[in-house]
Amino acid sequence: MPTPKPTYIQIIMAHLMTGKTITTMQAYDEYSITCLSQRISELRASGVNIDDEMVTQNGKRFKRYWIDEQVRQGGNHD
Repeated sequence: MPTPKPTYIQIIMAHLMTGKTITTMQAYDEYSITCLSQRISELRASGVNIDDEMVTQNGKRFKRYWIDEQVRQGGNHD
């Protein structure tokens, strides 16, 4: 029986738990995820503490998301 394909939320969470950041363009390029902000909202609603910052690069503004190292290691989730 084939293994079920991971959901976009599972893919994003796995990416963030490695300590990497993720942006909308990166999510699209690496995982074909087109609605990163919606998936981030869903993760936050489920209690995951995800940090973000607005970045300006080459005249374009976008958000970069990450999970703090303390949270990734099982620390405070608030």
